[in-house]
Amino acid sequence: MSVQLAILGFLQERNYHGYELKKVIKNRMGAWTDIKFGSIYHALGNLEKAGHVKIVETSSAGGKPARSIYAITEEGQVEFQRRLRLNITSMQMVYLKEDLGIYFGGKLDKNELYEIIQQRIQAVDEVMKCLENHIKEIEKYAPNCINLARWLVKHHLLHLETEKKWFASIMQELMSGKLYPAECETTGKTTSSQ
Repeated sequence: MSVQLAILGFLQERNYHGYELKKVIKNRMGAWTDIKFGSIYHALGNLEKAGHVKIVETSSAGGKPARSIYAITEEGQVEFQRRLRLNITSMQMVYLKEDLGIYFGGKLDKNELYEIIQQRIQAVDEVMKCLENHIKEIEKYAPNCINLARWLVKHHLLHLETEKKWFASIMQELMSGKLYPAECETTGKTTSSQ
Protein backbone atom coordinates (compact mmCIF):
# COMPACT_ATOMS: atom_id res chain seq x y z
CA MET A 1 0.00 0.00 0.00
CA SER A 2 1.19 3.50 -0.84
CA VAL A 3 0.43 4.86 2.62
CA GLN A 4 2.66 2.27 4.31
CA LEU A 5 5.49 2.93 1.86
CA ALA A 6 5.20 6.67 2.54
CA ILE A 7 5.19 6.17 6.31
CA LEU A 8 8.24 3.92 6.21
CA GLY A 9 9.95 6.35 3.86
CA PHE A 10 9.42 9.36 6.11
CA LEU A 11 10.45 7.40 9.18
CA GLN A 12 13.81 6.97 7.44
CA GLU A 13 14.31 10.72 7.99
CA ARG A 14 13.41 10.83 11.68
CA ASN A 15 10.85 9.67 14.22
CA TYR A 16 7.33 11.08 13.83
CA HIS A 17 4.02 10.96 15.61
CA GLY A 18 0.89 10.29 13.56
CA TYR A 19 -0.27 13.88 13.20
CA GLU A 20 3.19 14.99 12.04
CA LEU A 21 3.16 12.22 9.43
CA LYS A 22 -0.23 13.41 8.19
CA LYS A 23 1.13 16.94 7.84
CA VAL A 24 4.37 15.99 6.12
CA ILE A 25 2.61 13.65 3.67
CA LYS A 26 -0.01 16.31 2.91
CA ASN A 27 2.53 19.10 2.50
CA ARG A 28 5.02 17.17 0.40
CA MET A 29 2.80 14.74 -1.50
CA GLY A 30 -0.80 15.87 -1.21
CA ALA A 31 -1.07 17.23 -4.74
CA TRP A 32 0.19 14.13 -6.52
CA THR A 33 -0.67 11.05 -4.44
CA ASP A 34 -3.93 9.36 -3.63
CA ILE A 35 -2.98 8.72 -0.01
CA LYS A 36 -6.01 9.08 2.22
CA PHE A 37 -4.93 11.00 5.29
CA GLY A 38 -7.47 9.22 7.47
CA SER A 39 -5.74 5.92 6.73
CA ILE A 40 -2.41 6.92 8.28
CA TYR A 41 -3.24 5.87 11.85
CA HIS A 42 -4.63 2.53 10.67
CA ALA A 43 -1.51 1.94 8.57
CA LEU A 44 0.73 2.84 11.53
CA GLY A 45 -1.12 0.28 13.63
CA ASN A 46 -0.65 -2.40 10.97
CA LEU A 47 3.03 -1.56 10.58
CA GLU A 48 3.47 -1.76 14.35
CA LYS A 49 1.73 -5.17 14.52
CA ALA A 50 4.02 -6.41 11.75
CA GLY A 51 7.09 -5.19 13.66
CA HIS A 52 8.05 -2.63 11.02
CA VAL A 53 7.65 0.38 13.32
CA LYS A 54 7.71 0.74 17.08
CA ILE A 55 6.59 3.34 19.57
CA VAL A 56 9.65 4.96 21.10
CA GLU A 57 7.92 7.59 23.20
CA THR A 58 4.46 8.59 24.33
CA SER A 59 3.91 12.12 25.52
CA SER A 60 0.99 14.24 26.61
CA ALA A 61 0.97 17.99 27.09
CA GLY A 62 -1.65 20.42 28.36
CA GLY A 63 -4.50 17.94 28.69
CA LYS A 64 -4.21 16.91 25.03
CA PRO A 65 -4.48 13.24 24.07
CA ALA A 66 -1.26 11.25 24.34
CA ARG A 67 0.91 11.20 21.23
CA SER A 68 2.90 8.15 20.30
CA ILE A 69 6.16 8.77 18.50
CA TYR A 70 7.12 6.07 16.02
CA ALA A 71 10.48 4.87 14.75
CA ILE A 72 11.27 2.44 11.97
CA THR A 73 12.70 -0.92 13.03
CA GLU A 74 15.37 -3.01 11.28
CA GLU A 75 12.56 -5.20 9.92
CA GLY A 76 10.87 -2.01 8.76
CA GLN A 77 14.02 -0.97 6.89
CA VAL A 78 13.97 -4.29 5.03
CA GLU A 79 10.22 -3.96 4.39
CA PHE A 80 10.69 -0.41 3.10
CA GLN A 81 13.32 -1.60 0.60
CA ARG A 82 11.03 -4.45 -0.54
CA ARG A 83 8.00 -2.17 -0.96
CA LEU A 84 10.07 0.48 -2.72
CA ARG A 85 11.39 -1.97 -5.31
CA LEU A 86 7.93 -3.44 -5.82
CA ASN A 87 6.38 0.02 -6.17
CA ILE A 88 8.73 0.99 -9.00
CA THR A 89 8.77 -2.31 -10.87
CA SER A 90 5.07 -3.25 -10.68
CA MET A 91 2.90 -2.01 -13.51
CA GLN A 92 -0.57 -0.86 -12.64
CA MET A 93 -3.08 -0.73 -15.46
CA VAL A 94 -5.00 2.50 -15.24
CA TYR A 95 -8.64 2.30 -16.26
CA LEU A 96 -9.96 5.76 -16.98
CA LYS A 97 -13.56 6.11 -15.82
CA GLU A 98 -14.29 8.84 -18.36
CA ASP A 99 -13.77 6.35 -21.19
CA LEU A 100 -17.11 4.80 -20.24
CA GLY A 101 -18.73 8.24 -20.47
CA ILE A 102 -17.26 8.86 -23.91
CA TYR A 103 -18.35 5.40 -25.03
CA PHE A 104 -21.98 6.24 -24.23
CA GLY A 105 -21.61 9.98 -24.93
CA GLY A 106 -23.40 9.59 -28.24
CA LYS A 107 -26.62 9.20 -26.26
CA LEU A 108 -26.39 12.92 -25.36
CA ASP A 109 -27.07 15.84 -27.64
CA LYS A 110 -23.88 16.59 -29.57
CA ASN A 111 -23.70 20.20 -28.38
CA GLU A 112 -24.29 19.21 -24.76
CA LEU A 113 -21.52 16.60 -24.94
CA TYR A 114 -19.23 19.21 -26.49
CA GLU A 115 -19.92 21.54 -23.53
CA ILE A 116 -19.33 18.75 -21.03
CA ILE A 117 -15.97 17.94 -22.61
CA GLN A 118 -15.04 21.63 -22.50
CA GLN A 119 -15.85 21.62 -18.78
CA ARG A 120 -13.57 18.61 -18.35
CA ILE A 121 -10.72 20.42 -20.11
CA GLN A 122 -11.25 23.41 -17.79
CA ALA A 123 -11.14 21.07 -14.79
CA VAL A 124 -7.86 19.62 -16.05
CA ASP A 125 -6.48 23.15 -16.36
CA GLU A 126 -7.41 23.79 -12.71
CA VAL A 127 -5.66 20.63 -11.54
CA MET A 128 -2.58 21.63 -13.53
CA LYS A 129 -2.57 25.03 -11.78
CA CYS A 130 -2.82 23.30 -8.39
CA LEU A 131 0.15 21.12 -9.23
CA GLU A 132 2.18 24.13 -10.33
CA ASN A 133 1.27 25.87 -7.05
CA HIS A 134 2.33 22.74 -5.18
CA ILE A 135 5.89 23.34 -6.36
CA LYS A 136 5.85 26.75 -4.69
CA GLU A 137 4.62 25.18 -1.46
CA ILE A 138 7.33 22.51 -1.56
CA GLU A 139 9.94 25.26 -1.60
CA LYS A 140 8.60 26.31 1.82
CA TYR A 141 8.25 22.87 3.42
CA ALA A 142 11.12 20.91 1.89
CA PRO A 143 13.50 23.17 -0.06
CA ASN A 144 16.04 20.35 -0.36
CA CYS A 145 13.47 18.25 -2.24
CA ILE A 146 12.53 20.88 -4.84
CA ASN A 147 14.23 19.23 -7.82
CA LEU A 148 12.67 15.86 -7.04
CA ALA A 149 9.28 17.51 -6.50
CA ARG A 150 9.50 19.23 -9.88
CA TRP A 151 10.10 15.91 -11.58
CA LEU A 152 7.20 14.22 -9.78
CA VAL A 153 4.84 17.08 -10.58
CA LYS A 154 6.09 17.12 -14.18
CA HIS A 155 5.08 13.43 -14.44
CA HIS A 156 1.49 14.39 -13.59
CA LEU A 157 1.52 17.51 -15.76
CA LEU A 158 2.58 15.44 -18.79
CA HIS A 159 -0.31 13.03 -18.18
CA LEU A 160 -2.76 15.92 -17.84
CA GLU A 161 -1.44 17.66 -20.95
CA THR A 162 -1.97 14.41 -22.89
CA GLU A 163 -5.51 14.18 -21.49
CA LYS A 164 -6.28 17.74 -22.65
CA LYS A 165 -5.04 16.93 -26.16
CA TRP A 166 -7.04 13.72 -26.21
CA PHE A 167 -10.25 15.48 -25.17
CA ALA A 168 -9.63 18.23 -27.75
CA SER A 169 -9.30 15.52 -30.43
CA ILE A 170 -12.51 13.87 -29.19
CA MET A 171 -14.29 17.23 -29.56
CA GLN A 172 -13.10 17.52 -33.17
CA GLU A 173 -14.24 13.99 -33.97
CA LEU A 174 -17.56 14.66 -32.29
CA MET A 175 -18.28 17.81 -34.27
CA SER A 176 -17.18 16.20 -37.54
CA GLY A 177 -19.69 13.39 -36.98
CA LYS A 178 -16.97 10.72 -37.07
CA LEU A 179 -17.01 9.82 -33.39
CA TYR A 180 -20.45 8.23 -33.28
CA PRO A 181 -21.33 7.04 -36.79
CA ALA A 182 -24.73 5.40 -37.17
CA GLU A 183 -23.25 1.97 -37.91
CA CYS A 184 -21.45 2.09 -34.55
CA GLU A 185 -24.78 2.27 -32.69
CA THR A 186 -25.24 -1.27 -31.41
CA THR A 187 -26.30 -0.63 -27.82
CA GLY A 188 -29.66 -2.25 -27.13
CA LYS A 189 -29.94 -3.77 -30.60
CA THR A 190 -29.88 -7.45 -31.30
CA THR A 191 -29.28 -9.18 -34.57
CA SER A 192 -31.35 -12.08 -35.79
CA SER A 193 -30.23 -14.83 -38.12
CA GLN A 194 -33.78 -15.58 -39.30
